[in-house]
Amino acid sequence: MNKFEQMLISVRFVGLMPTLQTLLYSRYRDRVDGKFKSSLVTASTTAITPTKIEDVKTFHNGAVFSFNDDLTLEVAFLSKKMVRITWQPGALPMYGATGDATIALQVELKEQDHGWHMTAGGLQVFIGQDGRLSYISNGELIRVDQPPVFRDPAWTHQAKLSDDARIYGMGERTYLNLRPGTYRQWNQDPGGSYGPGTDPLYVTIPLFYCQQELGGYMAFYENSFESEASFDDSATFEFTGGALRLYIIEGDLPKTLEEYSRLTGRAPMPPQWSLGFHQCRWGYPNADKIREVVAGFKENEMPLDVFHLDIDYMDGYRVFTNDPERYPDMQQLTGELEADGIKTVVILDPGVKIDPQYGVSATGLNQDVFVKLPDGSPMRGLVWPGWVHFPDFTNPQTRLWWGSYYRRFVEDGVDGFWHDMNEPACFSAFGENTFPRAAQHVMEGRGGSHQEAHNIYGLEMDHAGFAALRKMGNNRRPWLLTRSGWAGVQRYAWKWTGDTESSWDALKMTIATVLGLGISGIPYAGSDIGGFSGDPDAELYTRWFQMSAFMAFFRNHAANATKPREPWVYGEPTTSILRNMLLVRKRFIPYLYTLTRDAHQSGAPLARPVFWKTPEDASLWDVDDEFLLGENVLVAPVTQPGADRRTVTLPQGGWYNFWTEDYYGGSQQVTVAAPLEIIPVFIREGSLLPLQESDGLTLHLYLSAEDGSVTSSLYQDAGDGYGASRQDKFTVERQGAQLTLTWSREGSYPLPETVAVQLHGGQVAAAKVDGESQEWPEKSVRVAPFEKLEIELQSN
Repeated sequence: MNKFEQMLISVRFVGLMPTLQTLLYSRYRDRVDGKFKSSLVTASTTAITPTKIEDVKTFHNGAVFSFNDDLTLEVAFLSKKMVRITWQPGALPMYGATGDATIALQVELKEQDHGWHMTAGGLQVFIGQDGRLSYISNGELIRVDQPPVFRDPAWTHQAKLSDDARIYGMGERTYLNLRPGTYRQWNQDPGGSYGPGTDPLYVTIPLFYCQQELGGYMAFYENSFESEASFDDSATFEFTGGALRLYIIEGDLPKTLEEYSRLTGRAPMPPQWSLGFHQCRWGYPNADKIREVVAGFKENEMPLDVFHLDIDYMDGYRVFTNDPERYPDMQQLTGELEADGIKTVVILDPGVKIDPQYGVSATGLNQDVFVKLPDGSPMRGLVWPGWVHFPDFTNPQTRLWWGSYYRRFVEDGVDGFWHDMNEPACFSAFGENTFPRAAQHVMEGRGGSHQEAHNIYGLEMDHAGFAALRKMGNNRRPWLLTRSGWAGVQRYAWKWTGDTESSWDALKMTIATVLGLGISGIPYAGSDIGGFSGDPDAELYTRWFQMSAFMAFFRNHAANATKPREPWVYGEPTTSILRNMLLVRKRFIPYLYTLTRDAHQSGAPLARPVFWKTPEDASLWDVDDEFLLGENVLVAPVTQPGADRRTVTLPQGGWYNFWTEDYYGGSQQVTVAAPLEIIPVFIREGSLLPLQESDGLTLHLYLSAEDGSVTSSLYQDAGDGYGASRQDKFTVERQGAQLTLTWSREGSYPLPETVAVQLHGGQVAAAKVDGESQEWPEKSVRVAPFEKLEIELQSN
């Protein structure tokens, strides 16, 4: 993007006068980096590579290998499946891993010809005399690292890729398979809107999963310095500084994500309300407009669960304030919303307006919590309030200071917080829209420049907010939404895909982006329905709405210059279609909430690639326009205008059309009807799908075509807080005409008084509940909780 294009975007989104200020900021940023050039990290022209192991020292779970020219390699096993590789010199990272990832291990180290062999009983690593590392899993060579190249303080690292290898992950990207391609690790606001091919975006994580016939593995470089990765014949990473720290995790995608999330932190259980429908718009001018929109949902009989307040509610865009005229009484507004069953979320930006009469600014200066320049003066930036200082979230004192301001909003009835502009972003007429690279950060006391701190800025803002909310001890689970972050952000916040354009290409792209975020360890993600920037027509909006109804984060949101986009403005038949999708989402809450428990316990994302359970099926590796919701639901959004049918790739096993109950065998492509009111959705045979119907919980049982046993689960608790819970396990076994459903449970959360059971794919001839005969007059039967349900199927 050239300077003229950047200025046009600035004028559109911030106005003419602020755009003139962006010229001043751009010059300021460049002057700072010019003046403090000596503070910037620049690579040496001298290349050093390891050539000979000169010494080996062991420790409890690994060994340190000393090479020539003061290069050292530490190899540490953190589990039988995960090994940590650290090349130095260079500053060690401090923000990705949580520090509690090692389990008790017995590591074997043996000297062999030309090197050393190490294993903890699973993954094997061979360390060559020249620094070449080979990784062996189940007898197969899955990866070979070339000797790294060190150009003080920069590192280059390369590993050969097999011809069939697919590469997924790398944080927030616009494609699912990233090979071939080159990708920058430097969190960035793309400015206004973006579509396929835009890179980098708001969350960049140097992590990828390699899917290949020889066996999959995950690679995570724990290094937040600016870097670049390319995937062609090899996977090549170039870091501008820091130690070269790499984790290799062997196994299929579910197992590697479980290990990775153990390393970087699991997502906390969210409050159940966060799975509902969220409404927002940049440009609601006052509290009365919020009330008007809520009335529109009531009038159109559309359920609404959460209302987000964008920057309009602030007093002159000052963070932690509300406008005294337009939003005069936050507590009254949130109280009205709560009375209607609607939670409130407010946006927070990190920029603090420079104003001595503004308490947040004055106390921030007094407590010395802002990002500084090398000469010790506070760095200035430019965002919505005008000239601002930015908190240095790598300073523990800053996180406590920042977090102290959340209490006021919580006491006013705010339920969640939305962190925006935290790449961090600044308004710039040309050049990069972020801090000067020479800006200085505390880095937990070690110190460092923005070259290292940039990518973890959003992560640590989220850390500050999450810690503050947990510290309040009000028995409410924190809920944060973030635009930016880094490895481990899942332990604090959900993620949305930011300012996407309103186009059919962006609709399809969103599937790949959300899947890539999940593979990168972020289980809760979604997009602004219809795209943030633009005016989708009724068809595009409907198709986007349908897709979003089956993703973790389900929000309607748009830019202030767009046309109204509340879900009734398109008229009929759109209003009725969208109302139905809102009701479908309500039905799926028990299933979705159970998936949040999976994310909390194993790191599994809600939206998963279709090869999730069958990685051996190479025909699924490139499917980027469908996704699994958990293990048992397959969603195939319509991503082409005018389409009333679509071809769906079905994984192994049998699948039921959710709408028609038609049965399809797996491992094939099928073409199904998809009129505007329908998004193709399929349910895996043998599964038990818990849905919330109008008369209570219904267990939808989908009959397997073959004999066998399948296990499904249901998680329930109060929906918030840290009280009692219950995990239910349902085992469905078919033997010919005999079908048995066994229900076991753990936990003290009360059972429902009754549940309904509905059978799909067969007819009931006779039934017994815990040994007692049970009539089955309709498609479903409602009974008290049981331990065993026995069904005799009618013969065809």
